[in-house]
Amino acid sequence: MANSGVEDAALRLLGAIYDLSGSKLYEPVPVVVPGEPAMGAAPKAGVDADTTENEVALRYLVDQEYVRAAGDPSTGGGQDYELTVAGLDRVRQMRGLDGPGPSERTGLSDGTQKMLVTAIGIVGSQILARPLTRFIGEQIPERRGVRDDVLEAVLKGLARAVALSLASILVRQLALRRRG
Repeated sequence: MANSGVEDAALRLLGAIYDLSGSKLYEPVPVVVPGEPAMGAAPKAGVDADTTENEVALRYLVDQEYVRAAGDPSTGGGQDYELTVAGLDRVRQMRGLDGPGPSERTGLSDGTQKMLVTAIGIVGSQILARPLTRFIGEQIPERRGVRDDVLEAVLKGLARAVALSLASILVRQLALRRRG
């Protein structure tokens, strides 16, 4: 349970850094302000700045890449930390500020949708290729030139693009129906 206590303190500290930065990325925020014990992210988060809890919580946030060190502690003052994109996303997730999650967006995962689009696209491409192959066999002479090869490639590419587009539309409609 010690790990959850560290994580809890770290996430409170992350929320305080988010608030003090005005929810701005890469805005330096002091964790502790020397000479002013009530200032900084640690007191706002309820984390005692003079204990190892503060250091461990900060190390956790840095390791998770939620914050990064900014400024120079040798210039007289505490180390400042900046909120990263991952940290901003984590705070928004904790506070419910994000839009709908992936499971709410559609009834199928992104991986499943990609797999279905690929499979249906291949089948559709094969179905469209049959009449196209007959047409090419009838229209293009036995003695083929570069122009004939280019025409065949363009027609087959167009058939594949149409099949993939239709597959994508079909899978999107299927995913929306499964959601509802």
